[in-house]
Amino acid sequence: MGRLQDKVCIITGAAGGQGQVAVSLFAEQGAKVVASDQCREPTASIADTMRRFPGQVCFVSGDVTVTTDLDNIVSTAVKQFGRVDVLFNNHGVMVGSPMLETTEDEIDLVLNVNVRASFLLSQRAARQMVEQGNGGSIIHNSSVGGLVGFPDMAAYGASKAGVAQLARSMANDLKDYGIRVNAVAPGGIDTAMPRKYVEKFEDREQIWKAMEQAHLSGRLGRPEEVIWLVIFLASDEASFMNGAVVPVDGGYSCV
Repeated sequence: MGRLQDKVCIITGAAGGQGQVAVSLFAEQGAKVVASDQCREPTASIADTMRRFPGQVCFVSGDVTVTTDLDNIVSTAVKQFGRVDVLFNNHGVMVGSPMLETTEDEIDLVLNVNVRASFLLSQRAARQMVEQGNGGSIIHNSSVGGLVGFPDMAAYGASKAGVAQLARSMANDLKDYGIRVNAVAPGGIDTAMPRKYVEKFEDREQIWKAMEQAHLSGRLGRPEEVIWLVIFLASDEASFMNGAVVPVDGGYSCV
């Protein structure tokens, strides 16, 4: 029996570094997984997980900024597996621009994807959980950048702080329905997103090293180091965890 045995779990941003790891580890822990991202077809990693766990994992293409796609993500979970027990709002975008140079399009992008979509998908999943009557767990992927101030990250930081506060507020609103809402706040995680970010700098190697040294661990994290915390929050083991924003940041936020 896995820690998420037979729980129906929606994972957004499933094609990203943390997302693909989440799909695999959730399935290994017995979950029935609805994996979603913008790509038309599942990535090689997701397809491999689908082969390893036949009938346990399905993929649905969707843009989290399109409300009809959000409806489809939840309805797919209900059609395929009969219910929704867990939502992991893992989708997100990063904008790294000096505050004075950030464009309206950039601020709209991070707020729409990181905050608005998380709110609206959570609302749809929570309504399904309320209808079922057995509670549930919603986990947001915030960031240490939503807890402390990063240079050139005002728009991104504001959006991730909004995600963290969304977890706290939703936990209050949904407590009477037995739905727990928490957030994780990763530090720098070695995935494609931060590597793409540093590519625009000439001294990218020095910047990458500085990012590593900013963590007490002296390195960036690995995706699975975040996802194991998410699995705990999704599981019944975390029944006393509600409204928490948990750093998993190699000590960054305590410096």
